[in-house]
Amino acid sequence: MDTIQGHPVLRQVDRTELRDSILEVSPPKALDLAGLISAGSLLYGPLESLRTPDAERDACLRDVLNAVGNDARFFTNHGHAENGDEADFLASSFHANALAGTTIDICLIGVSDENVLVLWRFEDD
Repeated sequence: MDTIQGHPVLRQVDRTELRDSILEVSPPKALDLAGLISAGSLLYGPLESLRTPDAERDACLRDVLNAVGNDARFFTNHGHAENGDEADFLASSFHANALAGTTIDICLIGVSDENVLVLWRFEDD
């Protein structure tokens, strides 16, 4: 939480709001979510290319997620996380629990005993 609140855009994120607004994501689905955060638009939809396997991009995203550790758990404020393993994080329309006070924000937080990973994307229209 200190890492998150240390960022100027995230200072107003409240601990209780964060805890109550995120859901767990399986590691394979975390990869899709990392793709959404890295490419496309939250307002206009992810790039269609994210639905096509790309060995270099996918390896890079896996390396980022693996940096948290093998026993990492992942969490997000993306509403499709409610669907568990059926979640489609690359859908063109979705709901989210906005946490940062921007028009829309999507986070992926990875936590292990050794590391914390925070990927967060913000967009204003």
